[in-house]
Amino acid sequence: MLGSLWRFAVRTAAGAVALWVVIKLIDGISLSFPTTPLYQDGQHDNLLTFLAVAAIIVVLNATVKPVLKLLGLPLTIITLGLFSLVINAVIMLLAEYVSDLIGFGLRIETFGAAFWGAIVLALVNWVLGPITGLLGAKKD
Repeated sequence: MLGSLWRFAVRTAAGAVALWVVIKLIDGISLSFPTTPLYQDGQHDNLLTFLAVAAIIVVLNATVKPVLKLLGLPLTIITLGLFSLVINAVIMLLAEYVSDLIGFGLRIETFGAAFWGAIVLALVNWVLGPITGLLGAKKD
């Protein structure tokens, strides 16, 4: 149980870094921060917002993404795997929807922004993969 929680925490931290890179690189994706303090005096609100949205993406990747991959398997085969990029973009759009429901402000203006944002997110997570692996985020 503790190992699973640790993996979730490491993946969330890596996802927050990746999300920061996505917001810096991709026009059309932004994160609005809360107007009321989340924690005490509000000095850590930006970090908490990034971590919360990254946690949403991690949970969606663990729960919804396998179902979407199964449903999209025929298209993934026909497109030689390229449809998985569309699935990743849909996960980004779902993360926007869920974060809006919870009160965090992930904003994605177009599907194209979600598509390129998902690619950058995957690339940054791939680069961070060896680090998260060393920290124990990979399943044995």
